[in-house]
Amino acid sequence: MMDYRVFAGLGALALCLVLAACSPVRLLNTATPSFNYKQKQTIAFGEGERQSMDIYRAKSPKEDAPVLVFFYGGGWTWGEKAQYKFVGDAFASAGYDVVIPDYRLYPKVKYPAFVEDAAHAVARVAQEFPDRKIVLMGHSAGAYNGMMLTLDPHWLADVGVDRDQVIAGMVGLSGPYGATPMTDKPYISIFPKRMTGDDGPVNIASAGDPPVLLITGSDDETVDPKNTTELARILRENGVDVTEHVYPELTHIDTARVLSRFFDGDAPQKGDILAWLEGVSG
Repeated sequence: MMDYRVFAGLGALALCLVLAACSPVRLLNTATPSFNYKQKQTIAFGEGERQSMDIYRAKSPKEDAPVLVFFYGGGWTWGEKAQYKFVGDAFASAGYDVVIPDYRLYPKVKYPAFVEDAAHAVARVAQEFPDRKIVLMGHSAGAYNGMMLTLDPHWLADVGVDRDQVIAGMVGLSGPYGATPMTDKPYISIFPKRMTGDDGPVNIASAGDPPVLLITGSDDETVDPKNTTELARILRENGVDVTEHVYPELTHIDTARVLSRFFDGDAPQKGDILAWLEGVSG
């Protein structure tokens, strides 16, 4: 039987293209259906205007599935949770509850404020979903935020969360993890240590860290894929359960784009993530 709701989404996509009035992200979200989840918006985890999150509760939830917390990218300078409805749909349609937080950005803040915001968001998720494990996920700058919480337990401990009891794993998409020199503005202002110390995930990985899925594209010219391959190597050397995928011909933006139901056929990435989630759920 045909699902005419999908055709309605494609119709909205076509209309947006004809009018040429939508940004790429707005276009995706206009076309993305809303029938797989119930959305709860702007739940505060702090007092600031960018300290809130949206929840996508799956209408057909998987039994005993972890909650996914997705941190978006944007170079720590831009981005907002409303732009990532397509990510909420991508995993809610597979039975996972999804949370997408905002966090404070440069130039209003520098490191470590956005990592602290990520930790507070996870603490709020743990309150909202008691007795549920949490899987962190992030793209680009968001992958960095999530990876810091995953590899250094003090961030979550500072907000009353035991990493080893709550975090089931981390999915990093095209993240900057400190494996290559940081020389460009504004990043040298955002990170005074330039990820050469305990602000760099490659420097803090250790035995006992939660399972990690690392993903990048071979054609990423924004964040060097070496960040993924080097962090994977270091995690393996420390005995951490790490899975690594470098997808041919995918760019930096592609590793976020192919999460959408309209583009997930362009690469096996979403299927690989779902298979990995099954493993950490068990």
